[in-house]
Parts: sequence; C-alpha cells; structure tokens
Amino acid sequence: MSCVLACILVSTRSIAQATQDSIQQTDLSHLATLFEATEPGDSIAGVYLKKLIIQSEKLGKFDLMADYVLKMVHHPSPSVQDPELKRGMLKKAITHENELSKSEDKGNLHLKLAGEYFGYEQFDSAIVEYGHAIDRFTEEDSIFIADSYFFRGQARDYKGELLRSMQDYQQARDIYSKLGDKEYVNYVDGGMAILFSKFSIFNEAEKIRTALISTYQEEESIFNVAIQIYNQAEDYGKQGKLKDQETYLLRADSLIPFDPRDFYTESIIKLSLSNFYGEQGNLVKQKEFFSQAQDMVSQVPELATTNPVYLNAKALLEYSQGNFLTANQLANVSLDAARESKNMDHLIKAYKLLGDTYNELGQSEKAFEIRQKLTHYTDSIFASNQATTFSYFQTLYETERKEKEILTKTQEIESISRKNQARLRLISIMVFILIIAGVVIFLWKNLQHEKKKKEMQSRFSQELLKNQEAERVRISKDLHDGLGQSLLLIKNKVALSKDNTTGELLDTAISELRSIARSLHPMQLEKLGLSKAAEHLLDQIDNETDIFVSSEIEELKGVLHKDEELQLYRILQESINNVLKHSQASALRVLLNKIENRVELKIEDNGKGFDFSEKFNDFQSLGLKTLKERIAALNGSMKINSEKGVGTSLSFIVYV
Repeated sequence: MSCVLACILVSTRSIAQATQDSIQQTDLSHLATLFEATEPGDSIAGVYLKKLIIQSEKLGKFDLMADYVLKMVHHPSPSVQDPELKRGMLKKAITHENELSKSEDKGNLHLKLAGEYFGYEQFDSAIVEYGHAIDRFTEEDSIFIADSYFFRGQARDYKGELLRSMQDYQQARDIYSKLGDKEYVNYVDGGMAILFSKFSIFNEAEKIRTALISTYQEEESIFNVAIQIYNQAEDYGKQGKLKDQETYLLRADSLIPFDPRDFYTESIIKLSLSNFYGEQGNLVKQKEFFSQAQDMVSQVPELATTNPVYLNAKALLEYSQGNFLTANQLANVSLDAARESKNMDHLIKAYKLLGDTYNELGQSEKAFEIRQKLTHYTDSIFASNQATTFSYFQTLYETERKEKEILTKTQEIESISRKNQARLRLISIMVFILIIAGVVIFLWKNLQHEKKKKEMQSRFSQELLKNQEAERVRISKDLHDGLGQSLLLIKNKVALSKDNTTGELLDTAISELRSIARSLHPMQLEKLGLSKAAEHLLDQIDNETDIFVSSEIEELKGVLHKDEELQLYRILQESINNVLKHSQASALRVLLNKIENRVELKIEDNGKGFDFSEKFNDFQSLGLKTLKERIAALNGSMKINSEKGVGTSLSFIVYV
C-alpha cells in the first residue's frame, strides 16, 4: 500500500514539474512575442528583454540567453542603457560559457564586455577581455578575431603601450585585408596614424588622415570625417600650429550634430575647443564651448565624473577665471582620472595644468615637482622607447617604404630626441645628469659583471671538457692495460683447460672491453687522424644498426691540431648518438670537408625532426648543450635546421 502511495506521489510530482516547465516555456515564448512586437526605442522593450534573459537562464537555455544579452548591449531602449546593468548581464552570461554551443557567442560575450570597459576608459580590464575573446573565437570567426585585435590595439594605444598596440593593429589589418573588409582596413589605418603622431612622425600621420578624409567624404560618412579632422587638429596642437589646430577643430565642430547622435564624441569636440580658447586666453569662447558641452552631459552623465577631458576643461575654465584654488582641486581630480584611464595624452595635460595652478598659488616647490614628474613621464614614454619602436616600424614597413623615406623618418626621430633632451636639460639639468650618470654606472657595472660571468662559464666549460677527456684517456688506459691484460691471461689459462664455452664468453667480454676503451679514447684518431677515425665510426654504425649510412669525408691530415680533431670527433660521436636515440631516422649522412679557411662538419638525418622555436631554451633536453660548449671551445659556430616530419641537419664550422 505504501509503495503504491509513494509511486502516486512521485508521478504527481513529475506531472507538476512538467506542468511548471511547460508554463515557463509558454511564458518565454509569450515574452519573446511581446518583445518582437514592441518598438525598440520604447522602455517596455528593455523590460521584456531583461525578463527574457532571466527566464532563459532559469530554463537552462544558455544559447538563447547569450543571444538576448548580446542584443541588450546595443539595444536603444532607455531601460537598458545603464552601463552597470550591461556589464552585469554580460558577466552573468559568461559564467555559463562552457554550456554555449557556438564559439562566436563565447567570444562575443567577452568582446562586448571589453567594449563596455573600453567605453569608460577602463583599459586594463578591456585589454584582458579582448584577449579572452581572441582565445574563445575559432578560425571560422576570423572577422571577430580581427575586431578583437583592432580594439585591443586601441586600448593599448591609449595606455601608451605603443609597440604592442602597433603589433595588434598589424594583426588586425592583415586579417581585414584577407577578408576584403576595406571599411575596417580604414579604421586600422586611422589607428596607425594616431601611433605615428605619438612617435612624432607627423608627416606620415597627416598623409594617412588626408587619404582617409577623402575616402570618408566620398562615402558621405560624416562621423568618420569628423573623427579624422579632430585627430589631425590634435596633431597640429602638438606641433604648435595653433592656427591650423583652430581651423580643424572648428571644421570638426561644423559637422555636429551627427546622425545618429553621438553625444560623447560631440561633447569631446566641444571640450577640446573650450580648452583651445582657454589656452589662448579667449575666455568668452572658452565659456561658450564649455557650456555647449555641458548641455550634453545629461546624455552621458559618466563624462562629468570620470572623463579626464571634461575634468581638465572644467579646471582650465576655473583657471582662466582666476579661481586658482578651485582649478587646482579640479586639476588634481583630473590627474587621478587620467591615471585611472592611463591615457598618456590626458596625463600630460593634467600634469601641465596642475603645475600651472600650483605656480599661480605661489607653491613653487610643488609646481617644480609636478613639472619634474611631467618631464620624466614624457621622456619615459617618448624618448626611452623611441629607438625600439622605430626599429619595429622600420622592420614592419621596410617592404613598403623606399630607403629615402626611412632615412627621412630616422632623421625626424633623431631631431625630436634632441629637442626632448634639450628641453629636459633646461628644466633640471643637474637632476638629469645625476640620473643618467647613475643609470650608466649601473648598466656598465651590470654589463661588466655579465661579461665576466660568461667568460668564467666558458672557461669552466672548456676546463671541464679537457678534464673529461683526460679522465677518459686514464680510464681507457686502465681498462686496456689493467683489466684487458687480466682478461687475456684468464683466456690463456682457460684455453689450456680447453673450456671452449668459457673461452667464447671471455672473447665477448674482451671485445666489449676494447669497444668501451675505444669509445672512451679513440685510438684510431691518434693513429690515423680525424678523417679515418670518422670513417671507422660510420662503418661501425652501418654494421651495427639498420640505418643507411652515407658520407663524403675529405682527408684533413695536418689541417687541425690534435685537440681540435679530438673535439670535432667527439662532436660527431655525440651528434650520431642523438640521431640514434631521438630521431627514429632510417638514413644518416655525414659530410666533412675543408672549404677555404674553414672545416665544416655536417650531420643530416631523415628522422622525425622537431620545432626548434619551441625548444630554443631547452638545450639540455635536446642533448645539444655539450655540442654547443665543444664548438665554443674551438671558437667555431653551430647551426641547427630542423622541421617536424622532415628531419634534422646539424652543421659545425671550425676556422683554421
């Protein structure tokens, strides 16, 4: 009876659960119908969208949940515009990424989250998420991989990681070009123009922007025209071309408002004009453009609290009106925001304004301290990395640039470097000299220490090899003269007793002993020279293994010293041992020749090979460490060429 009752209860519970699931499924379908029927700009559409996300998660429909979350990111409904809401929903969906069936959705969740961080200048978080997106996408999602590289390049650009930014841009550009996506190739070119301007290669940046402005005008892409004009205006400001800067800023402003509206970009252009006129002492226009930007802040409220451009413009306006204490407080807030964003242009402007406010407040020591920090920062960003970044630029573009153009860019960078150094000396020449002297002394001592360390390591390795050879000779002689002679005497006595079985065992032992003695110290090398000893060694390999052995060995009698012949013979022995142990080869070829003033030893096999780029620092596991030390002892060189599935070639050169 109790069993029947229990079965009835279980059955009832199952029916109730199925009914509940069916109701929830119906609710989900009903919500989807309501959402599709509602105007996107209506607040209720956003409410439906949030409920769809929650309901699909409850039902375990994570693919559907991811689709709705991705729709929310750019949905126009006012009820889903809160940045924290978007980030929260994206993070919630990411917690279920292992249950998602499409790599595109996995990557796009991270890509959109990175975009949210990027939009609010949280560049560190954005860079991490772009990296996660690249890892989640597959080859089928190449367009999204290109987007992730491109946007990560922008984030690194804003942080001042110029070299890594350029690498990301180049990765993105290569993929876009292969896909024939001209639009995004143009976007990457715009990013490259910004990088060139940060290297102070303004002519190259202007050339790219001029071409982009022309392209966007033909396409009637007003927003992109304005962006390129605005960026060029910023470059003119860096070069001190104030008239050109004003012309281009007003030109960008004349294209406002955009369609569709972009209050963030529009307000930034207005704030830049306010800053420009403030720096020129035109308070009327400064206030006018700041007021116009202020009217847009309600559309992007986070601008007033976290954006360094807005905070700097507000501080500069107070400064222009003589409110130096308020300006100083705002400049400190602007500096904190700039540090948070890690945008180097914002940092430079914040440092400059803060120094000016301290100067006006009569706090000259603090003003000098801030200016020192500014000088150190600009020098560390531009001067310290200039040689490395230009070297990368030269390598990256050497196939696309003529030698004359490269020389011109080199001269431009050298000129900028000299100007930076001169400005630094004017601000604090004594501090500069002390720092440079300290760094130079430290680097020199470190270099000397490293040189001495390497010399000692080299001497130690060479002495170790010499001692090893001496010990081998001693052991070989002891085996041959001691144990070998004893075995011969035993053999003779056994022969007298006519014990043939024991005699054969002794013959085998004597043969093995002589083989060990020859391996420890090859007598053929002393008697016949390197060439004959190498031929004898290869004959042994040919007779004792299944490997097909071929060789081209030139007679080198009198070419090398005895010690050099011994080292080269050991190199041959150890190389062949590596082939026998690791390569799984069926054929081996050895070349030993004298070419002009050098002797070359080459060992080639058709074995499984290896990817040397993966093993570059792993000499020990490859059995190459001793070879490297032996050839170094001869002041020679070693070259390795290997490919998986093809085979390996070792080449050793000794100069005579």
